[in-house]
Amino acid sequence: MKILVSSINFHPDHSGIALYATDLPVYLAERGQDVTMVTGFPYYPNWKKRREDRGKLFGSGEYKGVKVLRGYLYVPEKPNTIKRVLHEASFTLFALLNFLKAGRHESIVIVSPPLLLGLVGVVFKALWRAQLVVHIQDLQPDAALSLGMVKRNFLIELLIKLEAFIYRRASWIATITDSMKENLRQKGVPEEKLAVYYNWIDVADVSTFGSESSPGKFLSKHPSARGKFTVAYAGNIGVKQGVEVLVELAEASRSYEDVHYFIIGEGSKRPQLEDYARDKGLENVSFLPFLPQERYFEMLQDIDVSFISQKPGAGDVFFPSKLLGIMAMRKPLLTSADPGSELSTVISNANCGLVSAPHDSASLLRNLASLREDAGLREALGERGYQHVKAYDRERVLSKFLARIFRWNSHVGS
Repeated sequence: MKILVSSINFHPDHSGIALYATDLPVYLAERGQDVTMVTGFPYYPNWKKRREDRGKLFGSGEYKGVKVLRGYLYVPEKPNTIKRVLHEASFTLFALLNFLKAGRHESIVIVSPPLLLGLVGVVFKALWRAQLVVHIQDLQPDAALSLGMVKRNFLIELLIKLEAFIYRRASWIATITDSMKENLRQKGVPEEKLAVYYNWIDVADVSTFGSESSPGKFLSKHPSARGKFTVAYAGNIGVKQGVEVLVELAEASRSYEDVHYFIIGEGSKRPQLEDYARDKGLENVSFLPFLPQERYFEMLQDIDVSFISQKPGAGDVFFPSKLLGIMAMRKPLLTSADPGSELSTVISNANCGLVSAPHDSASLLRNLASLREDAGLREALGERGYQHVKAYDRERVLSKFLARIFRWNSHVGS
């Protein structure tokens, strides 16, 4: 089958949605499908294009059996709401042109966000009489509203209507959490069009890295943390993540001289957090840039506890993709998230970490103390996370995704 996948992010982008937008077409190609990826030039997570890509309108290549068509996209140095709209609009325009270049495909898989890309999918579904799958990684308008990033105005109302238009015309819609599926059901999307395919991980691959790699490589580069109890956050440092909670925890736990925190990544909130840590004279926090994948797993191997947080109200509209790798590396979780959110529910069901409600600093400090003082607890939580994450194994998730694509085409063709 000829399948066209389109996402704003693709290899060598290496964080968040990019990991899944890369691996999905690779898996489809591994299973014998004729796969084309329509994407932009790499820029994420640093929000900076490679020198060799600057000024290019189009590019083409191949990656692990996938034909890759790239188009220009505007990448702002300091993203804000307006610049993000321009960023996504520029990608959508050049994606449309690359759809034309790609030629007819039987199935189209759109990775959303950006929401605008769904319009291109709707157009070519009609032109090619193709199956259109909208694979939702983040409910974009809902996230912006729930986090207070934008107010409900004409633009948001337009996006909500556009969202409904795209969903009505999609053949079916894949989400990554049950709460996202429920959100769409409440918006009127029929049950038969909805499916949940959790984000996935190659558990065996990650476990092999953990067993074959020598520990100590990461901490050897950070002597101030060696011999201490280490807590690390790694990922985007933006509004949705609420990482300021970890800096506040570092301040509240000053008396624990044997504890060191790492905040790893980039994002709009990082300068603010660095200023706060500097103003408070926090010497127990290290800020590092995004790590390449291998260095990231070396970090997970060396630290004692991994930290994840979500801003209040964000728990049903996006899901932190980094969770699966942490569980696969048997690392216990220290978490700040809304009770009842998808993140809290997964961690509670797996019993792989300790969860505090946002702004409950006393609970977070108690949970830190529990993990710091009890190595047996850390080991038990990590092992339960590893056993639970097997439900998200790559083959298990993506074989079902591909099977649904085949079932839809078979049903329409019969």
